[in-house]
Amino acid sequence: MDQQDGPGGCLTGVARVIALVVVVPLRFLWELLALVLRGVGTVLYWVLLWPLAQLWRYVAEPLLRYLLVIPLSWLWQQVLAPSGRWLWSWALAPVGRAAVVVLEWVLTYLVMLPLKFLWEYLLWPVLHYLVLIPLRWLWRWVLAPVFRVLGWAWGIAGRVGRFLVVRPCRWVRREVWWPVKAEVARVLREVRRALLG
Repeated sequence: MDQQDGPGGCLTGVARVIALVVVVPLRFLWELLALVLRGVGTVLYWVLLWPLAQLWRYVAEPLLRYLLVIPLSWLWQQVLAPSGRWLWSWALAPVGRAAVVVLEWVLTYLVMLPLKFLWEYLLWPVLHYLVLIPLRWLWRWVLAPVFRVLGWAWGIAGRVGRFLVVRPCRWVRREVWWPVKAEVARVLREVRRALLG
């Protein structure tokens, strides 16, 4: 008679059967799929990608370089850039300088001088005579004296308040409240001692 070694002998046999029936075929299929995909990748590279890379390297790139890039570079260096420099120096730069002069004139005579005149002869006098001088007068002759009187009254009120309110309240607390409170506490202790023993 065969004896199972160790605990779980039955479970070990079931696990071996499941591994043999499920895991091993799945692993075999996975390896086969990986092998097929590697082969397909290699075939695609040699059949499709490698010929395209060679076509680009030896045909398309030289054609683009010699038929498009080099002629366009020559056209830019020999024709367009010199023509653009000439056009800028002989046509556009003088027009730009003239536009700057006209813009400076317009800003100076049509914007800045009218604004300066408006400020000096209208806005500043109105502000000075209708706002600043009345405010200065109001501060000097009304508000500053009122604030000085209020500060003086506040100081007197503080002294009066200390004399009429704070000192009496301190005296009541010290001479009346604390002794009464101590006496009530003493009486309550005596009553508690008498009742509870």
